Amino acid sequence: TGGGCPHILAEPERTNTLLYSEDFSQYSAGGTAPTLTTGQLAPDGTYNATKVSGVIGSTSLARTSESSATASRSIYAKTVSGTGTANLMSYFQNTNNLFTLTEEWQRFELTGTQVVPTSFYAVDFRGSQTLSEFIIWGAQSEEGSYPTSYIPTSGSTVTRNQDIFTRDGIGSLINSTEGVLFVEIAALDSSGTYRLISLSDGTDNNRVFIGLNTATGYIYYYVIVGGVVKANFTTSTFPSAFTKVAVKYKENDFALWVNGVEVSTDSGGTTFPVGTLDRLKFESGNAGLVPFFGKVKQLQVYDTSLSDTQLAALTS
Repeated sequence: TGGGCPHILAEPERTNTLLYSEDFSQYSAGGTAPTLTTGQLAPDGTYNATKVSGVIGSTSLARTSESSATASRSIYAKTVSGTGTANLMSYFQNTNNLFTLTEEWQRFELTGTQVVPTSFYAVDFRGSQTLSEFIIWGAQSEEGSYPTSYIPTSGSTVTRNQDIFTRDGIGSLINSTEGVLFVEIAALDSSGTYRLISLSDGTDNNRVFIGLNTATGYIYYYVIVGGVVKANFTTSTFPSAFTKVAVKYKENDFALWVNGVEVSTDSGGTTFPVGTLDRLKFESGNAGLVPFFGKVKQLQVYDTSLSDTQLAALTS
């Protein structure tokens, strides 16, 4: 939920290369060994978090982490009481990484170019931090340009499979001759190529899709009938926060609406023969291509072409 209204989180396949994401007794101590107090309440409701107490200036806690040149690292942390700064995940780029901790759990994240040494420093009391004790949980190091949701490990690397969302056999719910595809989406990041949500017949020849052109960082849409593009448009908007997008398709009446504003219209072109569109996919019409990775709070399919007033209200 992210602390708010629940939404779908669609993520790619990722591997947590840290062998121990919660058992910090498996990490090697540098300098004066820190004191580890297990059995602390963790963000997931278990008592698997660890309080780390150390001497500022001479204590660190590290674990070897194998990752590619570009990696994303993350860890949950909170103070025992009050607010202060702590050095987490240091030496990721040969720098100290001071974060402000509070009494509330936060997930702290870093992404960048990995350098030697490849150790994951869960904590490093070297540096100008103000805290000599705090609580940590859920360490993760993964190959990729942005961090994904937590993958627990306990002695070996763990891979989470790519999320796949499809619904076939719903031709009776989709009007191929006219309709509206509406989504409320947010991007995970601006890397990759394309990320699509589509209505189709299972091919790329017949489809309506809303997507993220992450090469340029913009929302865009296409209506393709019989392999021919009937309407398309690319915005100058990147949905880093939740954004409402609707594409209307009807013979000689196509439009794209974003956050209450009509940003594109096209008054020429046919639509699909009756019964053509029969499935919804978080990807291209063709199986497995350009899957959608991001957050989806709403997804609606209308079997009639909505009016401008309705589309403005829907996307506002």
